[in-house]
Amino acid sequence: MILTDGSPADIDERDPQHLRMDAKKAAEKLHSQGIIYYCNTLDPSAHHYVQLIFGQNHYIVIDNVQCIPEN
Repeated sequence: MILTDGSPADIDERDPQHLRMDAKKAAEKLHSQGIIYYCNTLDPSAHHYVQLIFGQNHYIVIDNVQCIPEN
């Protein structure tokens, strides 16, 4: 399970497209090793990039943190 609060970031790279493609490559590597992953993101604007990285049906955008159960 992957939990993220936003778009990929790195201290030595600023190009958002490069960062997204790098994250996608990491997800593809997990898949090639037989590792099943699912991303939970708390970024309400993630809809435009998270599917590119993780693929359809491998993520959820939790755009209202109040909806997360406490238990």
